[in-house]
Amino acid sequence: MIVIMAVMAILLTVAVQTATFQRQREKEEELIFRGQQAVEAIRLFRARNGRFPLTLDELVKSDPRVLRKPWADPITGKPDWVPVFLGQAGDTIAVGGTPTEPPEKDKEPGSDIDARGPIIGVRSRSFQDSIKVYEGHSRYCEWKFVFDPQKAGGGGGGGVQPVPPTVVPTRP
Repeated sequence: MIVIMAVMAILLTVAVQTATFQRQREKEEELIFRGQQAVEAIRLFRARNGRFPLTLDELVKSDPRVLRKPWADPITGKPDWVPVFLGQAGDTIAVGGTPTEPPEKDKEPGSDIDARGPIIGVRSRSFQDSIKVYEGHSRYCEWKFVFDPQKAGGGGGGGVQPVPPTVVPTRP
C-alpha cells in the first residue's frame, strides 16, 4: 500500500509540473500575441494621425480607437506594459545591465507623458526568465514588440514579409 501511494505521489508531482509548464507556455504565447496587437495599434495610430502616440493611453482614447481596451500583460496579470520609445529602444540601463523604469526626471511634471518621446512599442514589466527564447532573449522584460515601418504588418517579431510580385510573361 505504501509503494502504491509513493508511486501516486510521484505521478501527481509530475502532472502538476507538466500543467504548470504548459500554463507558462500559454502565457508566453499570449504575451507575444498581445505585444503584436499593441504594435498593430501603434501602426494604425501612426497611419491615422501622422505621428506616433505619446502615451499608451492614447491608443485606447484616440478617435477612432486603434485599441479596444488596455490589454493586461499575461505574465504580470496587469495592464502595466512598459513603453519603448523612438530613438533609444526604450532601455535605461542600471548597474548590472538590468532594464529599469525611466527616471522621474524624464517625466513631465503633472503629466503621465514621458519626456523621452513618441512610443514605438511595448515590453513586459516582468523580470522572470522565460521558457521560450524570443528573438534571442530569455527574459520577458527583454521581449520587445516594436513598430518597424520597414517590415510589413508593423514588425514586432514574426511579421510577415511582403512577397514581391511575380511577373508572368504573356504570349504575343
